[in-house]
Amino acid sequence: MKHLTLLLSAALICACAPTVETAPSPSTPETPAVATSDAKAAFKLPRSFDYMPDGATLIFSATTDWRHDSGIAGAQAFWAREADMNGSGLYITEDARIFSAERLEKFDVIVMNSATGDVLTKGQQDAIQNFVENGGGLIAQHAMGDSSLAGFWPWWEEQLGTEFISHPADPQFQTADVVTLAVGHPVMAGLGAKFSHNDEWYSFTGPVAGEVVVLAGLDESTYSPFNKVYGVEDLRMGPEPSDHPIVWAKCPGEGKIVYSALGHKADSYDSEPHTTLLKNAMAWVRDESDQGCP
Repeated sequence: MKHLTLLLSAALICACAPTVETAPSPSTPETPAVATSDAKAAFKLPRSFDYMPDGATLIFSATTDWRHDSGIAGAQAFWAREADMNGSGLYITEDARIFSAERLEKFDVIVMNSATGDVLTKGQQDAIQNFVENGGGLIAQHAMGDSSLAGFWPWWEEQLGTEFISHPADPQFQTADVVTLAVGHPVMAGLGAKFSHNDEWYSFTGPVAGEVVVLAGLDESTYSPFNKVYGVEDLRMGPEPSDHPIVWAKCPGEGKIVYSALGHKADSYDSEPHTTLLKNAMAWVRDESDQGCP
C-alpha cells in the first residue's frame, strides 16, 4: 500500500510538471534576396548599356555635401538634348561604381555635374584619373569647384588648382559680365569679348595653379562680390577679370579638362552664351589634337 501511494504521488508530480519543449533542429536558412536599392548590392548595368554607342558621355552627379538640384537637373536636360541632337550615347547615374577601367571604355567624356563631398572611393578616383590622362575628356560643372570633393581627392584638388571661398548672398544670384581671357581658344568660340549671365558667382583663394589656360574671368565691377549674411564678407579677388578666374582648361597627360563655375540653377541653361560655352567645351575635350592646351 505504501508503495502504491508513492507511485501515485510520483505520477501526480509528473502530470503537474511543466512540459519542456524541445527546440526544433536548425535548418539551413534561405539566402535573402538582395534589394536593388541596397548600396552593397551587386552592380548591374541596364540592358541598354550594351547597345549604347561607343564614345558616349557619362553624366555623374552624386552628392554628400551641398546639392544643387535645380542646376543638376538643368544640366542633365541640356546634355540629354545635345546627345539626341548629335546621336551620341548618354548615360546618367549617381552610382560611382560605374567608374572602373572596364566600364569607362564605353565613354569618351565624363561630365561631373556638380558632384560634391566624399562620393568616390580611391579606386574610383584612380579610374577617372587614368581615363583622363590616357586621352579622355572631363567637363566639371559648378559645385565641382566648391572644394568639398577636392578635399577627398588629391588629383582633383591639383586639377582645380585653387580653393573655393564662398559666393555672394542677399542677393545670391546676380547678373555679371563674363570676360573672355583666351581669345581664339576653341571653348570661347562665338562668345565675343564678354557676355552677360545670371548665376551664383564663386570666389576662390587666388590664381589657378599648374599648367592652365584661364578661359574667362569675372568683371567684379558688374556685380556685388560680398556676402553679408555668413562667412567671408569680402569676396573680391581683384579689379581685373584676369584676377577672378571663372572658366579654365587643363590637359593632364593626353586628356583634357574644362572647369566652369557657371550652372547653379536650371535657368542657367536657358542662357545661349552659357550653352554655347558648354557645347564648345564638349567638342574641345573630344578633339584628339592638342590645340588649346597650355
